Amino acid sequence: MSGTKVRAILALLALNVGSVVSYQDLADELWDDRPPRTSKNTLQAHIARLRRLLEEAGCPDALRTVSQGYLLDLSPDAIDADRFHRLASSGAQRIADHPQAAVEHLEQALRLWRGPVLLDAGPGAHCRSAMLWLNDSRVAVHENLMAARLALGDEHAVASELKSLAAQHPLREGLHDLLMLALYRADRQADAIDVFHRLRQRLRDDLGLQPGLQVQRRYRAILDQDPALTTPPRAV
Repeated sequence: MSGTKVRAILALLALNVGSVVSYQDLADELWDDRPPRTSKNTLQAHIARLRRLLEEAGCPDALRTVSQGYLLDLSPDAIDADRFHRLASSGAQRIADHPQAAVEHLEQALRLWRGPVLLDAGPGAHCRSAMLWLNDSRVAVHENLMAARLALGDEHAVASELKSLAAQHPLREGLHDLLMLALYRADRQADAIDVFHRLRQRLRDDLGLQPGLQVQRRYRAILDQDPALTTPPRAV
């Protein structure tokens, strides 16, 4: 159990690298709203163990004790989550004008993932929230990567990958929107239309909703065989 507590502390400090994490926030993460009477001493013992582990990893001065809490004094480049979000943001901004550069940045972001995020950080609220946020961000990066590859004219391979992603995230409209576009560009108009109808039924049955305006516009454009749907000129 103590190992889980140390990992939770490290995770919370890493998620806030360069910023002070208060004693209270750490206690809330470790014990929710039921800290033991010895919580301060126990927390200090966990911090001491974490400090030794960081020293063994070659970061002897990384963990600093400051007023009212602790601070992980490392470059953001040392934290995979920070690097992931910088690459994800950079890639997303380049899709329209520089899709090849976007692909490179987004693929670099995804290569930082080596398994389930924050798997051993315990059930604390901060880590649970970060886990959901990071997992959602990962799906968004996959979505942006597919959009960038579509901009490069890779519709046949993208359609196959999007079909798998859409099956994993059946209510994510952005993936279905891109899948419809990829199928249409791959001369599979009927399949693109079928994706829309399946999504509409799933949204209605599960959530009582209709597809959003973007997906509806895509559907109408496919029905009309809108020339704007054709693959744009390749950019680099």
